[in-house]
Amino acid sequence: MIRAVVFDMGGTLLRFVRPGDGSWRAFEAPGIRRVYRYLVEQGHPIPSREEEFVEAMFARLAEGWEQSTGGHISLRAADWIRSSLAPHNLTLDEAALLEAVSHYARPLREGVTETPGAAETLARLRERGLGTGLISNTIWPGELHLEDLAELNILPHLQHVLFSGDYGVWKPRPEVFRHMLDLLGVPPEEAVFVGDSPREDILGAQGVGMRAVWVRSREFPLGEVRPDAVIDTLPELLPVLEEWGAGR
Repeated sequence: MIRAVVFDMGGTLLRFVRPGDGSWRAFEAPGIRRVYRYLVEQGHPIPSREEEFVEAMFARLAEGWEQSTGGHISLRAADWIRSSLAPHNLTLDEAALLEAVSHYARPLREGVTETPGAAETLARLRERGLGTGLISNTIWPGELHLEDLAELNILPHLQHVLFSGDYGVWKPRPEVFRHMLDLLGVPPEEAVFVGDSPREDILGAQGVGMRAVWVRSREFPLGEVRPDAVIDTLPELLPVLEEWGAGR
């Protein structure tokens, strides 16, 4: 019997606009440029040119993300910006650092939309008495994501949310999945995880004994990973859960 369903956020419940070639770098670049321009406007000397700054910050982000999903660190936006400025001998006070984080996140949040059927699917799960949760790997402060989820009418249907930057543990580490299961009050065999990343979502959830549903993604091919079910849209999740005895 299935008693709870936990979701990934980006690419699963929310869609973020990816400009240019649609790559991760293209997605991050506008936010990094905003940080650069904010620093220049505030009179902070940045010896590198804007695009050099973008390349260097993105390289640090990619490295930090890999270390975080590997369980070595827990990257946060403020720490990433702080470490990126260190080679320039530039230190920001806490208020300026938080402002830089806000500038970074602003263009990335523009155009964020609900994945088709997300709110409706969650509402139907709650109507059937199923517990719901969200685990997201993110460097952003959680309150920014909560604002987006609330605006898109997704947050009211989620009982518990965990953002890695706030919690300090990233998928696919088992601790974050087990903590969510504890919050929901269900054993792993009675819970399902839904996400688009084979490594972080599918393997992470299966590693603690949960069933895992992969939302088909061009960005993250399955490779050798074997989810328990595959869907193209969130409304397709409902018959899968019915087959597994959800809500009975």
